[in-house]
Amino acid sequence: MKDTTPSLPAREPIWLRFVRSSVAVGLALALTVLAFFLVAGHSLAVHAALSQALSHGDKLPKAARVVLVLTGFFVVLLPLGFMFVASRRKWITGKFLAVGWAAVLPVLGWLSWDETAIRHPLPIEEFSPAFAGAEQSYAVLMQYSKQHPSDEAKAFEKLALRTPWAANPREPAKWLEWVAKHRETLEADWTTLAPQRRWLGELNAFDRIGDLTPAESGADIPAFKAWRTLAQRSCAQATLLALDGQRDEAIATLAPMLEAGRKLQPSSRTLVRSIIGTVIERMCVETAGIVLDQGPVAAAARARLAAALGAENSAALARRMILVEYLHFVPMFFRTKLGDHFASGRSIGPVVRAPLNLLGGLFFNPNATINLYGQHVFELAALAEARELGKFSVRQQGFDDTELRRPGMKNLFGRLMINMATPAYGKVLDSHWKTADLREALRQRLIVQSLAATTR
Repeated sequence: MKDTTPSLPAREPIWLRFVRSSVAVGLALALTVLAFFLVAGHSLAVHAALSQALSHGDKLPKAARVVLVLTGFFVVLLPLGFMFVASRRKWITGKFLAVGWAAVLPVLGWLSWDETAIRHPLPIEEFSPAFAGAEQSYAVLMQYSKQHPSDEAKAFEKLALRTPWAANPREPAKWLEWVAKHRETLEADWTTLAPQRRWLGELNAFDRIGDLTPAESGADIPAFKAWRTLAQRSCAQATLLALDGQRDEAIATLAPMLEAGRKLQPSSRTLVRSIIGTVIERMCVETAGIVLDQGPVAAAARARLAAALGAENSAALARRMILVEYLHFVPMFFRTKLGDHFASGRSIGPVVRAPLNLLGGLFFNPNATINLYGQHVFELAALAEARELGKFSVRQQGFDDTELRRPGMKNLFGRLMINMATPAYGKVLDSHWKTADLREALRQRLIVQSLAATTR
């Protein structure tokens, strides 16, 4: 009798099933990544939430957390749901997987492709070259630094001066009243600051103050408190001398502080140092005007003050203030992997960090990011140098809206990082040019006084 029992199909070898399953899982993961790029690259809400995630660390706003969680569910469940349906309907064959990967791989390759060269190289040594005395002056400057202060600087940090600061020479009438009211404690503070005044004198003995700050995001920088305190008390002491009729002595007290503020700026490798120099310069220039309001000064005092003002270099310094952050932006993208950058300041372990480091090329392209930022920064630097502040503001806002937030999957995190790394240049630049105007007005005032003195 003939056996009519249907024969069972041959069972696939286990290794073949394992390979097919692995390829299918890989395809599902690739689709998950592409789904994320598709959503994040075209949704303003998700784009904004990612930007907040990069800048806020663990203190991410609740609304942004909700958006990111919902996005995560969507980009994970959609591909998995598709693969589950495909598995149930027995679509996952070798041909199906081959077609799937043939469609996915070119997109992943396009996302990973980076530009071949940096179009705006700006080595820090070229931007701020060393000079004779640069190392020595920089060493003196950094005795009062944020990360490695000297013993004297550490003692200064614990110092409690007697006069709470509550005035500014920007408002001359209020300033004069405040200084006169606090004369006793201000003079006591001036005596207390003798070590810091000695340090300033040592630093100011150099014709130029070098800057050897390396192009690293965590590099040490000057401590602002020491400079602010010295500038405030120098201006107060000069004002007190002027009120006592000792205007020449007031200029002699003020000029070293003004000189040091001016010397900080031309070789600066950090925006912080440039801002410190500008703040000091403005306060000293405003105070010098108040001193001159009290009456004429001798020719030697006028010459000393004019020398402290230095040469006119406002345009070059404006350009430098815009370009200086670019120096630190470039190496940051070559030294820090995406996962390490994202985990900085957050309680994120290697489970998240390692995959982001591995897949970083899909999320951001270093050369393309640097070129995009470099083109923008050099455009801004030219506008800053020409004092086109209106065009500067429009261009900066336009770049944020059209380049950094534009829809698109390509270099998504590179654009997000540019947005996070770009300082608020507007206020800094406005303060710089206002200080330049005050400096030039003071220079012209000295010239007029000199001419008047020669005609008497």
